Amino acid sequence: MVESVGKGYKPWIVLSVAVLVGSLLLLIVTVFIGFVYYSEVGQPLWVVLLGVLSVLGIGVGFGGFFLLMMTAGWLSWRADRREAGRVQVLPPEHQAKDSQANIL
Repeated sequence: MVESVGKGYKPWIVLSVAVLVGSLLLLIVTVFIGFVYYSEVGQPLWVVLLGVLSVLGIGVGFGGFFLLMMTAGWLSWRADRREAGRVQVLPPEHQAKDSQANIL
């Protein structure tokens, strides 16, 4: 059986998930700050930019994770397909020995 995710992809998966989780936390903080500044006439520019940055980070995190999983799935499918094409043919003497062992 082939590893579904190669060792070279694991740091990228960790990085992608870290970006995703960090962006989700940033979005939660941005929403909280938005409620704090809700009483003012307009939102401060830095709150809006923080929200945009968090949404872009969520998109990059999901996109990167999706591409890595698609690549790992394709490589696993390709390796399984190669293994399925290989057939082991046993010589006739092995079959004869096995049948005699079953009789005794």
